[in-house]
Amino acid sequence: MITDKDNIIYSLGKSIEELEKVIITCIENNNKNDKDIYNNLGTTLFWIGSCLDRLRANGEIDDEYEKAFRGAYNAQKHSISLVSFQYYKRGGISFPLKFSLKIPSSNYYFKKLEENVIKSDSQIKSYNKILSNKPIIPEIKKIQRIIVEKFNNY
Repeated sequence: MITDKDNIIYSLGKSIEELEKVIITCIENNNKNDKDIYNNLGTTLFWIGSCLDRLRANGEIDDEYEKAFRGAYNAQKHSISLVSFQYYKRGGISFPLKFSLKIPSSNYYFKKLEENVIKSDSQIKSYNKILSNKPIIPEIKKIQRIIVEKFNNY
């Protein structure tokens, strides 16, 4: 039984809101504010790790997605920067061209982890397979949905 599930789910949600605000503000202002991103991502990963620990204590076994976030949490604890900012400029040509061109929006992405940055090779492999080069907020919201669904089973 998870006794403090309402409080921990609230804390996870609040940390995600704060992280999302910082990321949106940085993107809108073209301001690469690494310290605020690092701080807010660390807080969010702390709450994700706490949730996953409570689920494990109640007999849940991590799937690969959860293992990837355990890897992110452990890497962040070891002062590994997980974030890369990719800025994309909009094109400047305007004559009539007709072809499919996708220019991704500027965003913060999970960096690829190097081997041996944490003790668990399986967490590194899961992280690199699932999170590496993916936008941070959609992936964090996905793990949030997984956690909330599992918490609701208790």
